[in-house]
Amino acid sequence: MTTDFRIEEMIYMMKKISLDITTQLESNLKETGMSGGQVYFMVYMLRHHSNGTYITELSREIGISKPTLSALIKKLKEKKYIYFKEHPKDARKKKVIPTEKMIAEGKKLIKQAEQLEAEIFSSLDSQEKDHLWNLEQKVLAQLSRMEENKMKEDRRNLYREKNITTA
Repeated sequence: MTTDFRIEEMIYMMKKISLDITTQLESNLKETGMSGGQVYFMVYMLRHHSNGTYITELSREIGISKPTLSALIKKLKEKKYIYFKEHPKDARKKKVIPTEKMIAEGKKLIKQAEQLEAEIFSSLDSQEKDHLWNLEQKVLAQLSRMEENKMKEDRRNLYREKNITTA
């Protein structure tokens, strides 16, 4: 098997793992009227931002686009699991804060998530988990660099197009 072919398989495997994890979230964390993804997002908020945070920070941390994240947050707001607090100096910035309802249900949700996480990664020992973490960080850093380079190139092309149009 050639290296290029193996890389193609690895990309498909990463995609399959992502889809399979999503399926597990849906089937194991589904609460009445909520998707597994919504529940897992609530768990993330409770674990990492129990005092709230901003959509931009969340988007960067968990790798979900702002529009997708905004739609998720809107659904949770409608169900009274989160609320917004405006930034004192910038009305456009809104802090996403868990409600008492989310906090009250949080222990149960976190326990469910911990059981699912333990089961998903039960086939790996702690050294393998650390190694996987490091490899994932390398791949994500490379993808981030690629995205930055693409944005720079897009800006250069836009600048060239403006200059040509002006001339």
